[in-house]
Amino acid sequence: MKKYAVSDLVKEVKVLLDRNQESSGLLTPDDTDTLSQAELIKSKIVDAASIILSDAPVDMVDGIKLDNIRVSWASKNNAYVGTVYMPADMIRLLSVRASDWNRNAEIITENDEAYKYQGCKYGVRGNPDRPIAAIIHTNGGRYLELYTSKSNSVTVDFTYVAQPEIITESSGAEYINLQSNLKGAILYMAGYLTCVSMGDTDTAAGLLGVARKLAHIVEPTTS
Repeated sequence: MKKYAVSDLVKEVKVLLDRNQESSGLLTPDDTDTLSQAELIKSKIVDAASIILSDAPVDMVDGIKLDNIRVSWASKNNAYVGTVYMPADMIRLLSVRASDWNRNAEIITENDEAYKYQGCKYGVRGNPDRPIAAIIHTNGGRYLELYTSKSNSVTVDFTYVAQPEIITESSGAEYINLQSNLKGAILYMAGYLTCVSMGDTDTAAGLLGVARKLAHIVEPTTS
């Protein structure tokens, strides 16, 4: 991660908007909307970073690694199923591995078809050779169900992406920590979100395409 001044990022987004704008007059210094141009761009930076970090390929994203996390294990059908709560600032889970698993888990959610098989006694549920980690959503937050372990004392390592945030220093200066390899994509995504807010859909479409390309995000196909 690298520390970037928010004011500098806003200036960079302004430059790319000036260079790419299709509809003149939508983003001008005398804009009379509630938010000034700079304020509007600033308001999109965190959202832009979150989108890119959520959608970029795993090998493009740096995560926070937590090691030897204690887990609550319960015996179910001759194996142990683990439960561990996830950090509140998590926007993406990159990897999960219990200390007695032979590989990282396949990550699913409670809405996936595979989840309904995890309560089965026989081979279709996760095991140390083919582990499953299910993200479960509750009113109290999100937690993982870990399928399965041979012991109730193993720990878990996981890597996740945290929600980006703008931090204000004692001097009043604002900064945000971003991955340098994804900075360009985030700037273009911020430009896209800004143009959408201002109704410039033509410019927005072009900026979105560049943002996805820079982050190696495969554009969704339409059937």
